[in-house]
Amino acid sequence: MNKKNRTLFYAAATMILFAALTRLFPHYPNFTAIGAIAIFGGSVIKDRKMAYLLPLSALILSDVCLELFTPIKGFYGMGQLFVYGAFLLITWLAGFIRKRSAANVAFAAVWSGLLFFIISNFGVWVLSGTFYPKTFGGLMACYWAAIPFYQGHVTGSFLLNGIVGDLFFTALLFGIYSIIESKVAAQNVQTQKI
Repeated sequence: MNKKNRTLFYAAATMILFAALTRLFPHYPNFTAIGAIAIFGGSVIKDRKMAYLLPLSALILSDVCLELFTPIKGFYGMGQLFVYGAFLLITWLAGFIRKRSAANVAFAAVWSGLLFFIISNFGVWVLSGTFYPKTFGGLMACYWAAIPFYQGHVTGSFLLNGIVGDLFFTALLFGIYSIIESKVAAQNVQTQKI
């Protein structure tokens, strides 16, 4: 790995770690950087193993910190496997983003929020025992019951917390990374002139 790539890799890794730790700060429900980390890691990190390992490690570390240092449970049971599965699927899909344009990144933020909602609540339905019938109607009841976890109603806080949170943090990560890329490229030009 050359110096430029190493610098960009360490910058991306540091940004992923700090973004994951924002979960420890007070925030609106589901307004976190989790979807953004998966998109960012999958899209930016060229080494495919590291593209999964860094974001997943940061997510696990933030869960450990939640468990140890806050009243929020970082580890809460088998349903968390669906959360991690959604996270890994988002990372994989983000690897297909060929051009990191504002439109592509914004689109990824929207579908990642929706995908996370669908998969994590599918896990609730699967693991609910007899609480939700194992029918299409039972699945829809589970999804409907999940909406209050997004603070109310579909047109308000679900979009604000679930989708806008992903949009905000994705824009922040990709924006900062773009600035770092520009500075590293400028340093390379300066070094080549010397």
